[in-house]
Amino acid sequence: MFQRLMAFLLFSLMLLPLVSSDETKSSWNQENSQAWEYDFGAGYISTSPIFVDEKIIVRTSGHSEPSVTALELDGTLAWEHSNLNSKSNDMSPLLAVESGEGACGVWPDLLLVGWTDGTIDALHPSNGSVYWTAQTEVAGWGITGAASVSQDHVIYPTRRGIGQFCLADGSQDWWVATGLGWRNGVSVYGDSIYSGDELGTLWHVHPAGNATALASFQGKIRHAPLLTSAGLLVHVQSPMDSTVFILDPESGQQRQQFLAGPSPAVPSLQGQYAVVADSQNLRVLKCNDTCSVESQIPFHTNGEIGWHIDGQIIAPSNTPDSNWGSFIFEDGQNLTFEFIDVGIYGYGTAAPLWFVSNGVNYTAFGNDQSVLHLYQLAKAEETERSENFDWATQGIIFTAYVLLGSSAIFILSGNRDLFLRSSSLLTVLVLLLMAPNLSQLWSEAVDQNLPASTTEDWNDDWPESWLGTQIVIFEFDGEEVAVGGLMGHDSVYALTKAAAEERGYSFTVEETSIGIYISSINGVQGDGWEYFVDGSKGRVSVDNVDIESTSIVRWTPV
Repeated sequence: MFQRLMAFLLFSLMLLPLVSSDETKSSWNQENSQAWEYDFGAGYISTSPIFVDEKIIVRTSGHSEPSVTALELDGTLAWEHSNLNSKSNDMSPLLAVESGEGACGVWPDLLLVGWTDGTIDALHPSNGSVYWTAQTEVAGWGITGAASVSQDHVIYPTRRGIGQFCLADGSQDWWVATGLGWRNGVSVYGDSIYSGDELGTLWHVHPAGNATALASFQGKIRHAPLLTSAGLLVHVQSPMDSTVFILDPESGQQRQQFLAGPSPAVPSLQGQYAVVADSQNLRVLKCNDTCSVESQIPFHTNGEIGWHIDGQIIAPSNTPDSNWGSFIFEDGQNLTFEFIDVGIYGYGTAAPLWFVSNGVNYTAFGNDQSVLHLYQLAKAEETERSENFDWATQGIIFTAYVLLGSSAIFILSGNRDLFLRSSSLLTVLVLLLMAPNLSQLWSEAVDQNLPASTTEDWNDDWPESWLGTQIVIFEFDGEEVAVGGLMGHDSVYALTKAAAEERGYSFTVEETSIGIYISSINGVQGDGWEYFVDGSKGRVSVDNVDIESTSIVRWTPV
């Protein structure tokens, strides 16, 4: 009876799969479902919506009542603030400022709105009421570019200059004349303020409010300059094409230039990567000591570029019958592209909005038809069988099935010795199949019994361009070498490999049945190396540890 029962169990096991080769795979359209649509009726959405106080706030322009409108998460109207005196073409991005205090006073949470009639409105984001209003100069139109916050002040570009205003009451500290501007945003880096104008002059404004012409180009500067590790990036528009310049931020001396297409978009910077685009191509530049073109894809866009923290880029295609373009930037190298159908079509220049509320991810799209679509990112992910056939694993599985059948035959025939031998070998094979997951399971069990780990602190000596990116720290003889501005890496191994390549370090690895281990870095081996992720000591192989988009990995010799 026992022999028949054992044989039945062994034959039953043969009907079960020993290992799954499924892997997660999803696309934007598969993961998202439309939550609702809001039609503003007239005008266009030309700047990205923002999410403040659990509300989606949208600027509309180009119609009889240019407005700022706040919508609840269910799509209902929360409040609306209009400016009937606006000259229309309101393209200054909305700016949210958290409450604070400074030398000029105390202020609550604010939503700052710059209008083409020269007005600056500071609104309460909770209800849209006005906290203070300031008036700037108008020459045909007033404010059309992006503002920037500098400590307890906000810096606004006007038609003919730049002004500084107190966040507490809107009082003007200074105003300095520059050149005639259009969408001429300002950037604040430390004590330096940068802005361009329609004559191609790049202005450097000092804290006291005096301006000097830093550089001059044959073209127009219609965006806020970006400070990369390689220098100040300025995309200059000419009648038939454009040029991306990299400049010394102090002297304005040209360091590099890249020829591009006509009608450039507003460039975007994320860590060491800058995205520039125009009516012909979208390019990703990698900027360290110098900038280089990492990837280039034909695509027509002329407005804002949305760069999500996970490395996904989404840009509107500014053509009459366009969809949106989704670009995935993987491992800091490969840029892949697909059109995505978000349900609104035609001209568009506003970047999408990403935000999280109560643990749910949302994306909002708006375009020149003044229609807003909100999508909710689903948690469930679809899987499909991998196209990669693992011959080694499948060979072990085949052998295991043979041993199962043999063990059943041996137990039925009463040959216990052969049964024990075959079943022992079968046990070894099953453990081999489980090996890649054993370290992860062990780590999860250990984590439940360990005290809370510490965190890795941000170093004030690191460049600001590293904020929001992945960072690796190597320790050599008590000295630290940090590599930052890295993006898109999903494991400690992938991130460490990218950082080592960035520094020109060699490193050796040991591949075991339970994963990959790094044994030497830049020729330093000692008794081995150990790593920490955001302050937590690593306990499993480097290829089995998932990391966040802002993780800091530290390597220390044992």
